[in-house]
Amino acid sequence: MHVCIATNVDGANPHSFTQLAADGSQNAGAHVQIVISHAQSDYLTSLQRCASARPSLVIAVSADMATAVWRAAQLHTKQHFALVDGTPVDDNGQPVDLSNVTDLIFNEQEPGYLVGALAGLIEKNKVGSVSHNALGILGMNHGPGVDPYIAGYIAGARYEDPGVSINLQYSDSQDAAFCKQLGITQISGGADILFEVTGRCASGYIDAAYDAGAYAIGSDNDKAYASPAVITSALKRVDQAVAITVRRLENGQFKSGKQVFSLQQDATGFSTPSSVVPQEIINQVLDLRTRIHNGEITPPETIPPGT
Repeated sequence: MHVCIATNVDGANPHSFTQLAADGSQNAGAHVQIVISHAQSDYLTSLQRCASARPSLVIAVSADMATAVWRAAQLHTKQHFALVDGTPVDDNGQPVDLSNVTDLIFNEQEPGYLVGALAGLIEKNKVGSVSHNALGILGMNHGPGVDPYIAGYIAGARYEDPGVSINLQYSDSQDAAFCKQLGITQISGGADILFEVTGRCASGYIDAAYDAGAYAIGSDNDKAYASPAVITSALKRVDQAVAITVRRLENGQFKSGKQVFSLQQDATGFSTPSSVVPQEIINQVLDLRTRIHNGEITPPETIPPGT
């Protein structure tokens, strides 16, 4: 099996979806080629460079490549494509199902619920520096990959700590300094823990927690590298989803359209918590993970009105 990965503008850094996709492909026994995109205008060219090598699978690593995938898949109808964390979108902004594209989608509400429960337990038990029974959340926008995270997070936090207060804000800014200021404002209002679902401005929001001696929780991949303030992260196991997809293709079972990955496939979860988090709390969150996996708990996808 030969897999070609076309990156987004984040490139192939060690903490990117690109690296996770490469790991998953290799875990499934595939040879991996990576084509770097330096700007959004490179996306279609990168996908076509991949397709020209005639690999078993071309992988695009983020939803901001959705239109480029739509175009490339129509130009190369016999080539299989996978789009991580998104669905192909046409020039009118409408999602499109294509017979040669598989969409790797994640149940964000599951990892959101788990890290929310962890935050709620930390607040309820007054662990470390927490003292206000308040949480801050910053979402990038109201997109499909954002609100389910937040809905799960709020539900998990309130399951463990019904009285916890929530300060939820949204911003479309990718400026780290601007997002840091939003975090500072939330901490000034009492937030002990900041949960980011913010894309490229996550570093600023996390820095706000670090500078104030508060805590932060990341999303998508393990943000522990970003700061000692990060106590855990809600994870999309892109490596696991890609490995499953490569094996399906190898077995002649390629599935086009939306393929949802969850705890059932070990494709969502939370990263190893920092030493701030007591093992007893980790054990309680692991129990919740088992209950979600078994269907005893179904985290919500929508944010409660009035949050």
